[in-house]
Amino acid sequence: MTQAAKRILLVDDSRVARLTLQHLIKLTDATAEITQAANGDEALAVFQPNAFDLALLDFNMPGIDGLELGQLIREQDKKIHLVLVTANIQDTIVTRAKNMGIGFLGKPVDSEQLANLLKS
Repeated sequence: MTQAAKRILLVDDSRVARLTLQHLIKLTDATAEITQAANGDEALAVFQPNAFDLALLDFNMPGIDGLELGQLIREQDKKIHLVLVTANIQDTIVTRAKNMGIGFLGKPVDSEQLANLLKS
């Protein structure tokens, strides 16, 4: 039995960051279905419970930040895997993310770390 394609919500206000992440994801998993959003509002507009397996969330975005977005998504979908992807690696942010059950990936994204994340 083949595994269904991973459905990934990719949220970052930087178009370059989104395209780079999408490229890295496709190198690891060519079958991944990726939906992009440029900010929290766009992400919430396309988000539906059980529509995604994984959400990669930038922290610093206009409007709501990645942790707030993660909380709003988690309230609608308990099973989705959330990962904060950010260059803002302050201990307080990493700790808040962990306490919320949100994974953490620093920027620039390491392709090996991303590959391990996608396999888990």
